[in-house]
Parts: sequence; structure tokens; C-alpha cells
Amino acid sequence: MSSLLPLKPAAASVRDRALTPLLVGLDDDDADEVLSALSSATARRLLAAVYDDPRPASELADALDTTLQTVGYHVERLVDAELIEPVTTWVSAQGREMAVYGPTRSAVVLFAGAERTESKLSSGLRTLVTGVGVTLVGSVAVQALWTARRPQVQYAAPARAAPEPGVAEFVASFLAGPGGLVLLVGVVLAVLVSLGTVWTQRRV
Repeated sequence: MSSLLPLKPAAASVRDRALTPLLVGLDDDDADEVLSALSSATARRLLAAVYDDPRPASELADALDTTLQTVGYHVERLVDAELIEPVTTWVSAQGREMAVYGPTRSAVVLFAGAERTESKLSSGLRTLVTGVGVTLVGSVAVQALWTARRPQVQYAAPARAAPEPGVAEFVASFLAGPGGLVLLVGVVLAVLVSLGTVWTQRRV
């Protein structure tokens, strides 16, 4: 049995765990906790170390050339701030289980200024463009179905084939038909939803 020890299963990588970045504005409610946990150079080095390679507290102490007690203190604070977490368990040669710590997010970003506003505007613009695009496709489909189901006037003896409608005629027919109505309603709804998205994010 002792030949199977120590057991060191590999921890999943940041990409394999599908982690998302943590964006912390300096005026966010949780900024104090994050900044407090990272106020020490040792804590920052510890966080960088688990991004490089998840490991237990004992190996972190060796990597940082500090005591196990110091590492334990900063590990606890970083866990409380939700910056690191146990990702797997190792078993030592003595049969003792050790928690292996890894990051909770793919990256930690502290920012100040207009970055958040730009993000909100980008989100609202994406919502608007997506809504208008979906509405346009839907309105064309509605117009095509409506045109296909319209009763066709049969001429007894047409003198010549009717000319193909031009772009202006097609646009006029589209705007006068149900496709134009669907497009108008969809664009209005897309604008309202995008404005609502930006307004909601500004209040968060």
C-alpha cells in the first residue's frame, strides 16, 4: 500500500475548468475584500503561484520560501475573498490528505475609470445589432410567406411576360406588406431592450 503513496492527481487547468475572469472596479462593494486579501506581497505571490501550478500549502511555502503558518494565513484570506479554492486532494507519504489550491477565476482584473461604461455600451450595442438582425431575417421570411400565399391574378391572354420588379418596387412592396410592419415593431423592441440593458447595468 505504501508504494501507492504519495498520491498526486493532476489538477484541472484553468481552461479545462472553464473559469471566467473576475472584473473588480475600485468602487465595487467587494473591492475592499479583494484588495485587503491582496495587500501583502506574499499573498500576491501566492496567488500567482497557484495560477502557474495548483499545489498544497506545504509546497506553496517551499516555493515562496516562507513558513507554512504564513501561507496558511494568506490561503485562508484568499479563499474568503473567493480568489482561490481547493481543486483536488493529494495524499502524502504518511497518508495525510492535503488540499490542493487553485484559482477560482481565469484572471483577476482591477480597474477604475470608464472601462465599465464602455462595457455597458458595448453590451447594449450588441443587443441592438442582434435584435435588428434577427428582426430583419424574420420580416423577410414573413414577407416571403405572405407573397407566396397571395392569390395570383390570372390573365386570359397576356400580351407579354411581366417585367421583373426592380429594387424600388421590391422595397415598396416590402414596406407596404406585413414584412415592413414586423421590421418596424422588431426594431422598436430591439432599441427598447438595448436601452433597458444599458440602464440596468448602470444601476448595478
